Amino acid sequence: MSEHASTSAPAAGAAPGHEDPMSHVPPPSYWPILLCVSLGILPVAALVLMGRLEFGGNLMGFVQLPFTYHVSSGIGWFLLVVGVLMFLFTLMGWAHQVIKEKTISHDLGQAQKDLKFFTICFLIGELAVFGAIFAYFYHSKIWNGPTFTHPKGMHFGGPLVAYATFMLIGSSVTCEIAHQCIEKGRRGMAKILLLATLILGTIFLGFQGKEYGELIAIGFSPSGLEALGYGAYASFASLFYVSTAFHGIHVAIGLIMLFMVLMRLEAGHFKGQRHFSAVAASWYWHFVDIVWIFLFITVYVAG
Repeated sequence: MSEHASTSAPAAGAAPGHEDPMSHVPPPSYWPILLCVSLGILPVAALVLMGRLEFGGNLMGFVQLPFTYHVSSGIGWFLLVVGVLMFLFTLMGWAHQVIKEKTISHDLGQAQKDLKFFTICFLIGELAVFGAIFAYFYHSKIWNGPTFTHPKGMHFGGPLVAYATFMLIGSSVTCEIAHQCIEKGRRGMAKILLLATLILGTIFLGFQGKEYGELIAIGFSPSGLEALGYGAYASFASLFYVSTAFHGIHVAIGLIMLFMVLMRLEAGHFKGQRHFSAVAASWYWHFVDIVWIFLFITVYVAG
């Protein structure tokens, strides 16, 4: 949020000498709707790329249409690019609006409390999503134990994953110290530590991409396992890519948030004790790191 001083005049319509109790509530925004639309495009693109989306044929088990149209992979890649770009654009636009809304609030303290409360609600929602993934994993592990793993003899995990984990844990440490430096006014050190956090997080994603390439090369994917005669293990491979890729998306979002904090430091924001953007980015990054620790134990150890 912007650190420019806000006006202390009463809101329009408020009685003279009294502050409007709702003056800290921001105006309506269309960014959340656009963000939901962009997130809705991504799973559709994934279905197209997996060859699972078609029109016609047996429609919902009731009507047999005289045609069947399979959506081409080219459309899938187009939707994927549009969805990702739209997601990044709306995320940045929403954050920009939150920054600008600081100047129209007459109750900065309440606005800060509201934003922190909304951040906590958001993280609880994210925790519920990851909780569903963990619940599905352990449910499948209990009921399909012998096959809910990777085929014996197929390389899985290894030093690369351990290095990536250490990188992400280290980035959480640098992020927290950077947050403390911002609170204490040590802006130069905060910039260095934020840059280190960005580098470590980017390396983590690079390691994850390298691991994906190695696993796909040896046939560790739902379709690859079926082609190799290991179709019984495909469900584990599906959950592996869903859980780790979903976490990777969160890492990418966290990097965007931390980059915005760094740019705002360069712009001279975060005067005094008003630095909610840094607080939100720090909380989110710690959440991502903690989830990865449990994900690492679940997928690579229990799996």
